Amino acid sequence: MNRVIVTNEEAMIRGNTVLAPRQVPNKHRDYEKKNKNRKKRNIKIKNKLIVMRNIILVFLIGMILVGRYCAIYNMQKQLNTINSNISELNKSNDNLKVELVKYNNLHYIEEVATTKLKMITPNRNDAIYCNISKEKIVSTSDQSNTKSSLLSKVVKSIF
Repeated sequence: MNRVIVTNEEAMIRGNTVLAPRQVPNKHRDYEKKNKNRKKRNIKIKNKLIVMRNIILVFLIGMILVGRYCAIYNMQKQLNTINSNISELNKSNDNLKVELVKYNNLHYIEEVATTKLKMITPNRNDAIYCNISKEKIVSTSDQSNTKSSLLSKVVKSIF
């Protein structure tokens, strides 16, 4: 296939009878322009895609960082709450230990029993002796002594 390339000057008709000159388009030149335009357009599209990709990557990295900071902040908040709860429980535990030492004191128990509960300190004479081997239990003291003896037994069992 032989192509004949005709320039615009050759394609023009010369003469005085022609009202309007007619130009024959150069198809080869138009094809080259279209190819250049396509290449430029493709390069522009590629550049735009690269810029969009970079923007999306930066946005995603930023979102991931913000999400991680939120998670770290929430964990720190929970840790602070747990630490404050632990310190409050330790304080209440120390207070309970102090109260336990206070109530474990025998002098304090005896004082509370005699003042608040109106208990009487036991004597050896108030004790009731029982023979458990027999079926019938006989008491050696009167009824009023049994009430005080029961209290004395309770106090003895506490001390």
